[in-house]
Amino acid sequence: MTFGRLIEAIGGRLGLEIADEGGAAAVEVDGSTVVLQQANDDLLLVHVDLGEVPGGRRDEVVSAAMEANFLYQGTGGATLSVDSRDGHLHLQKYNWLERLDAESGFETVVKFAETARTWKRFVADAAGASRQFGGVPFMKV
Repeated sequence: MTFGRLIEAIGGRLGLEIADEGGAAAVEVDGSTVVLQQANDDLLLVHVDLGEVPGGRRDEVVSAAMEANFLYQGTGGATLSVDSRDGHLHLQKYNWLERLDAESGFETVVKFAETARTWKRFVADAAGASRQFGGVPFMKV
């Protein structure tokens, strides 16, 4: 499947018109901007900025992210990383475009958004200490 067709199909399933801006598109999901980007000619990159890692809890958040990356047990198959330029935690996932169709592309975005929501809440909780903080948010893979 081509990137343009995939974006069109995902938009159709969401009931939205998603613009392909030269190999990149974005959709708002639960207050997060999920970026869909064509990487090379054959890869789809799905990406979201989860927010700034709180300075006072940086070691805990980064440690939890590293544990979650191990065998993707806490990321639903995606990868967590920290951007050294702005200190934000990011979630990203690559998929082969040729292996996706309208249904699997849509499911990829839905599952990715669910994982992003969990991690965004985790970062917000670390920043605000609004509830007991700790542990890795494990995902169903």
